[in-house]
Amino acid sequence: MLLVQSFSGAQSIAQLICVILLFFFVLFLAYMAARIAGSYQSNVMNKKSNIRVIEVYRLSNNKLIEIVKIGEKYLAIAVGKDEVTLLTELDVDEIVMHEASIEPINFKRILDKMKNEKQDKE
Repeated sequence: MLLVQSFSGAQSIAQLICVILLFFFVLFLAYMAARIAGSYQSNVMNKKSNIRVIEVYRLSNNKLIEIVKIGEKYLAIAVGKDEVTLLTELDVDEIVMHEASIEPINFKRILDKMKNEKQDKE
């Protein structure tokens, strides 16, 4: 009787391990599918397109001014809820390209800061 119970317990543990491994395998497949789809969309939208949005400035909730590059021309357009209006064509010399200066988030630094704040309160 004791032998039968230990066998079913070992079988339950084996099933649990199989389910956990299967979960991580499916999670890995979903991650890889998302990466492949994201890189495909990024390549299609950015590298193989003649139209690029350079800058966007929001005037109100549904009104924007955009600088777009179409081919080799830069255009300033106004975008509203139901309309797009050409404002002017810009020279290449008038465009100031800003480099993205977003630094990656350092989780360790944030965690250390929170620990220090907690210790200061105590």
